[in-house]
Amino acid sequence: MARKLILLFAALLFLLACEIPALSAPAPSGPESLPIETIIAGTAAAAQTQTAILRPPSTHTATLTPIPTGTSTETPSPTMTFVFILPTSTKPFEPYKAGPQCELIALTPNNPILAPREQFETEWTLKNTGTDLWLDQSIDFKFSAGKDMHKTDVYDLPTSVPADGQVTITVPMVAPSSPGNYTSTWVLATKKTNLCKVSVSIIVK
Repeated sequence: MARKLILLFAALLFLLACEIPALSAPAPSGPESLPIETIIAGTAAAAQTQTAILRPPSTHTATLTPIPTGTSTETPSPTMTFVFILPTSTKPFEPYKAGPQCELIALTPNNPILAPREQFETEWTLKNTGTDLWLDQSIDFKFSAGKDMHKTDVYDLPTSVPADGQVTITVPMVAPSSPGNYTSTWVLATKKTNLCKVSVSIIVK
C-alpha cells in the first residue's frame, strides 16, 4: 500500500512539473549588467564613505571673531602756557628840567614792575645848568616825600659839580610788600635852597 502511495506522489510531481512554466532565472547582479551611470555613482559614494571613515573626527570649533566697532580716540587738547615777562620800563625816559639850575638827564630804572620786597637801585643823573658850583660839602641829596622805600634818608653829594657838569646819585631801595603803584621824591638842596627835585615811580605786582 505504501509503495502505491509513493508511486502516486511521484507521478503527481511529474505532472505538475510539466504544467508549471519554468521559473525565470534571476537577472545577474554583476557589474556587467548595470548601467554605467549606476556604476559610477556607486563608486563615488563608496569612495566618499571610505574617506569619511578614514578621516579623523574634527576637533576644531569655529569661533566667530567680533567685528570691531569704531571707537573714537580723544586727542588731548594742547594746554596753553602763559609766560609773563615783566618789563623794566613802560616808556623811554625823557630828560626834563628839575629845578631853576638843574636838569634830570637820566633815570634808572624808569617805571619798573617789581615783585613784592624786591631790592633794586635807583640812579639819578643830574646836570648843573646854572653858573654856580655845586659844592659837595654844602649840598645834600635827601628824601622829601612819597613812599619810604629807601634805607638812608640823606646822602652827601659824591663830588662837586661845576656849571654844565653832571653827577650820578645812587640810592638802594626795596619794593613794598603790597601790590600797587608807588612814588618816592628826593631833592638836591643846600640848607636854604632846593636845587633839584626828582622822583622815581614803581609798580609792585
